[in-house]
Amino acid sequence: MDKNSAPKVRHLTHQSWKRSLRHGVHPLEGKAPLILSEEKIQEYQSSNPIFSTIEPLLINLNNTVKDSGYLLVFCNQNGEIVYLDGVSSLRQKAENINFIAGTSWAEHHAGTNGMGAALATGHPMQVFAGEHFCQPVHNWVCSAAPIKDPATNKVLGAINLTGIWDTVHPHSLTTVISVAQLVEEKLLNRLKFEQFLLMEHYIEISEKKSNKHFAIIDRGCKVIRASPLFYENGWIDKSNYFNELNKEILWKEAKYSWQIEKRDGIWTFEVIPYFYQEYQIGAILYAIPPVIPSNNTVNSTKHSFSSMIGLSDKFLSFITEARSVASIDLPVLIEGESGTGKELLAQSIHSSSLRSSGAFVAVNCGAIPKELAASELFGYEEGTFTGGQKGGKSGKFQLAEGGTIFLDEIGEMPLDLQTMLLRVLEEGEVVRLGGKQPIKLNVRVIAATNCDLKKACEEGKFRKDLYYRLNILSLKVPPLRERSGDIPLIFEHLLKKICIDLRRPPLLINDQALLALKRYDWPGNVRELRNLAYQMAVKVKGNVITRVDLPKELAEEQTFNYTGNPINLSHSSHQSFVSKKKVQSLKEQELDTILAVLDELNGNVTETAKRLGIHRSTIYKKLKRRDPTSSSLK
Repeated sequence: MDKNSAPKVRHLTHQSWKRSLRHGVHPLEGKAPLILSEEKIQEYQSSNPIFSTIEPLLINLNNTVKDSGYLLVFCNQNGEIVYLDGVSSLRQKAENINFIAGTSWAEHHAGTNGMGAALATGHPMQVFAGEHFCQPVHNWVCSAAPIKDPATNKVLGAINLTGIWDTVHPHSLTTVISVAQLVEEKLLNRLKFEQFLLMEHYIEISEKKSNKHFAIIDRGCKVIRASPLFYENGWIDKSNYFNELNKEILWKEAKYSWQIEKRDGIWTFEVIPYFYQEYQIGAILYAIPPVIPSNNTVNSTKHSFSSMIGLSDKFLSFITEARSVASIDLPVLIEGESGTGKELLAQSIHSSSLRSSGAFVAVNCGAIPKELAASELFGYEEGTFTGGQKGGKSGKFQLAEGGTIFLDEIGEMPLDLQTMLLRVLEEGEVVRLGGKQPIKLNVRVIAATNCDLKKACEEGKFRKDLYYRLNILSLKVPPLRERSGDIPLIFEHLLKKICIDLRRPPLLINDQALLALKRYDWPGNVRELRNLAYQMAVKVKGNVITRVDLPKELAEEQTFNYTGNPINLSHSSHQSFVSKKKVQSLKEQELDTILAVLDELNGNVTETAKRLGIHRSTIYKKLKRRDPTSSSLK
């Protein structure tokens, strides 16, 4: 035959033929071997989650295609047929080529065919007549689509429509693709349910083992939730996978542990599988430090008012007010921007209160899944939920009995839950979900928010009666930009601690870089300042932080006419940083310089900003502070 007249073979088919040859399949004598017994097939059908998901769809589809001259087939990930149905006359013909339940149609056993190719490539595949590698199958056409696990992206099996070549329907491939997609959607819903159960388990462990560092991972090794340490140490990547995890051996052991040497010694990591209804849906990953600190105190707080740093008038006035609030056993509402240290303040109030020997229970209202919120706060009785804890479970309010409960991000609480919370506060008692008997409470409530609750009440997003019930004593945490004189003190404290933690030499900072910190607005407040301290401790290779080392948004807020001499924060006097006279003189010097250049350039802000190397917005801010009515700028 002429080379140019030879029939063209599709690329995927040709690749499958090549794989079949490599596997040693004989094109004339190749025959699918019987691998699974009837007992093994029944065991698979009764125990495998994917089959319980796909079986109803197979039955419905089979009723549709039964009279269409097709066999409906499902094989597992190994290519072994675990379901086959269709008209009896076609099944008899199929038996002649050993196309029966229990046989393997993987490429390495039966050569090129729809199911085998779909499993090998992970893509839908239709193999028509002579495209089959083995001659006995040349009268058949099979259309197959793989089904993938949304957690692992591994192929779990394939669904297949098979018939004689001259009766093939053009939409057979589309049909199996649609069914495969529907199965994958159901599997995705199941995965979401599993992740929900894992999240609930994370919260339970957090209550019982608050001093442990751990993460919850799903079947695909994706981190669902983890202790802050995992993120702070960079152990979790951007895709939420744990960097140090060997995914290949994770599920092969009932319990698996390994050790990794870190800066502070050898850490032990331990994985314990987590099962739901005898099926593994994930695992708990523990990080065990070289020396596990003991925690014998009943009080779970780490901070007191001595932990709060600052000497500015605004800060000292605020602390005085907070100390007086601590001694009054009434609800407190803390308002403040994100990163201002609202939980630190709540812990300080608790530590200085008459309840300091009791528990301090923190609840992030914005982090608890809506479906779990009521049971987490108020608890539930045994039998309320499928798979619930035996004997029921105490809620956060009960755990805080005799102490303080801290409701962070209270503005994120759903309205229906707000109603339940209001009743608890009004009655001083809680009723578990599924229960009838009220349980008396002796708990102080401290709530915190970074949003405008008054506005939320006007918009109908927050109950007014709950707002007034919480807002008996109120505190507003000043943002960092309103106490810029405290920035050197806070930065000194953070930088010193971080350098010790990272085992690096202490860092100095020159006055130009320090003044840039003081001039910056800090929208992320102390949290953003702490992040900068971490960045500098890692980034700066020498022993002095300069303006060049700072991020662009800080460096551009530089002041001018300063020497750039280094300041040793570790040995500098606190008073030198907060001297009002010095701060005032610097502000006046800055304003005088800006006004002088503006006058020289006839009020042109753009040109003034260019000459001074600062933003236009900085000029407006400085002048607004001196004269709020100023509007003569160009």
